[in-house]
Amino acid sequence: MAELSSSADRAIARRIETGHAHSAMASLQGLDVAEVAGGWAIFHQPDSPVTQAIGIGMNGAVAAADLDRLEAFFRSRGSAAGMDLCTLADPTLLALIQERGYVLREISHVLARRVDLSEVFPEAPAGIAREPVAPGTFPAWSCMMMQGFAGQEDVPDEQIALLGSADPWPEAFFGVLDGSRRATAAMDVHAGLATLFGDATLVHARARGLQLALIRHRLARAAELGCDLASAAVVPGSTSHRNYERAGFKLMYARVMVSRAAGSKT
Repeated sequence: MAELSSSADRAIARRIETGHAHSAMASLQGLDVAEVAGGWAIFHQPDSPVTQAIGIGMNGAVAAADLDRLEAFFRSRGSAAGMDLCTLADPTLLALIQERGYVLREISHVLARRVDLSEVFPEAPAGIAREPVAPGTFPAWSCMMMQGFAGQEDVPDEQIALLGSADPWPEAFFGVLDGSRRATAAMDVHAGLATLFGDATLVHARARGLQLALIRHRLARAAELGCDLASAAVVPGSTSHRNYERAGFKLMYARVMVSRAAGSKT
C-alpha cells in the first residue's frame, strides 16, 4: 500500500478539507451555504455543530473583504462567525483573524492514510460485531453517539433532537458487543475520499476493541467503494487518536476552531 507523501502536502489537505465540508453539508436538508475564500460558510442553526466555515484559505490568499462577507453571512442569521481552520491555510488568514479578535475554541488533529482494496485487516475480537444503521434507528444511533461523547447517559434533549433530525449517512454503524449495541461510527464518501467520524463508545464498553474494529471495517468498506484515501479528525492525545494510529493513520495537520461573536464589529 502506497504511503502518504508528506504532511506538508497542501493538495491532500485541500482534498481532506473538501471532504470535511461535504460530510457537514450532506448531513442535513435546508442548509444555507455560501462559497467564500476557497471554502464554504455553512449555516444550520445558531448553536448547531454544523454551523461553521470550512476550507477557508485553502486556495490562496484571503482578503479582508472575504472575511467581511463570511461574517455578514453568519451575522445576518444571528450566529457567531465560526471557522474550522486548517493550519495549512494561506498565512494571510492568520493575520486577519488576529486583527479581528477571533477566539480559539478547539484544536483537533487530522489523520489520514491510503486505502487499498488488497489490504486484509485482522478479524474483530470475539463478541464484537457491527450493525448497519437503518433510517428508523438513526435517532437511537444519534443518542448513543452523544452518550459516548459525553461519557454519560444523560445528554440534553435538544442535542439529541438536533442530531436525530439529520439524514442518516449510508455508511453508519452500531458497534455490537456481546449482542448489544454499545458504540457508533460513520463514514462519508466524496471524490475517492472516505471521511470517518461519529466514533463513540459507551463508558462501560470501552477498552474492548470496538472502535478499532469499526475503523478497520470502514477502511475495508472505503476500499470497496473505490476510495484511495481516508481521513479522520481526533482530539489530540485521546484514545481515538491512538486507535486511528493503530489502524495505520498518520498525522497530517491540525484544525483550529475559532469564532467571533455575532455582535462584533470590524
